Amino acid sequence: MTTSIFRPPYPEFHDQVHDFPLKSVSLEALVQKKAAGRRKRYAGVQVWGTPKKMTSSRSKEPVTVTWIVDPTQDERYEPDGPQIATTEEICREEADRLGLKYVVIRGAAHETKNIYVDGRTVTVWDASTGRYQNMQREADSHFTIYMGRSKTELLLQGHIYVVWDSQKFGGLDKMTDPVNQRKHVSAEDGERPVSHEYWSLTKDPLPAKSG
Repeated sequence: MTTSIFRPPYPEFHDQVHDFPLKSVSLEALVQKKAAGRRKRYAGVQVWGTPKKMTSSRSKEPVTVTWIVDPTQDERYEPDGPQIATTEEICREEADRLGLKYVVIRGAAHETKNIYVDGRTVTVWDASTGRYQNMQREADSHFTIYMGRSKTELLLQGHIYVVWDSQKFGGLDKMTDPVNQRKHVSAEDGERPVSHEYWSLTKDPLPAKSG
């Protein structure tokens, strides 16, 4: 019997419970795998803009934030506008909280999520583009990211949930009250009203937090 779920088939990471995964994955390997899954020719890692080194509040080593998607494809993101800076700062802050030093933004604020069947992403043929696309459903606004220690040592994938708020710089703010702010939570599929959610990049069990 097949089951349709909205969560990736990887161990879910909780920073209060788990230590970081023992195995890491490089950005190049992740992008190559994604291209293969979409039946596209691998053309290397396409970085948008210049990776930005941002000041860490935890250590002297900066947090590097890089994009592999063009955020200005969304009309809400202006070229060189404050939405880009705010997205980067929210991601930097979250990586800093976890003690990680490298963030890859692979999805600016968006309101859809992939659908999985038996642990595999469901894809459909899009005749308008001549490509396979991931089947998706409606979701609360979030960034999709990779995080790790460097671009060759990425550890986590996940979502940071945000709200569009015209009173905030860039019109964006990290979600602070997910119980009331989240509107699209599938409890039957194990989802919870959280402000962020992360998974390992491999299927190996996560180590329990030491100490």
